[in-house]
Amino acid sequence: MVYGLSPQRQRQMMSMETYEHLASTISLQLPTTPVHCRYNHPLVPHSIQLDQEAIFFEYVIICGKRYYASRSVGTCSSSLVQVSVPFLDGSGSTVVYGEILEVFQFNQDIHHVNESMWFARMRWFKQWTGECEEIWETL
Repeated sequence: MVYGLSPQRQRQMMSMETYEHLASTISLQLPTTPVHCRYNHPLVPHSIQLDQEAIFFEYVIICGKRYYASRSVGTCSSSLVQVSVPFLDGSGSTVVYGEILEVFQFNQDIHHVNESMWFARMRWFKQWTGECEEIWETL
């Protein structure tokens, strides 16, 4: 299977953190479709108020490998990923590492094309460049 979602799913309210990240992501990806959270005042009159409900999945399958959402299963052991991210200028890519926190489907039809949007909320790791002694000195 190239791509798939777990049959285990749950419709629920997004946490405030996820809700705010979703609004920010949609605003960045679709600047001509202004959106805002329920508790914020719209910056422009035609801004769309986002629903706070989504469908959360236990895991996603990509190229035959199952990746679990750590917030759904309570552990990060199968949620760690290595991702190759291409540079915007097309000159190559960089490798980043992270943890899949949540996998969810957002069904509000903000594009007016009757399509859902799927997201993986991530925690990206920073590269550590310090020495062991530095850590012990700060503890």
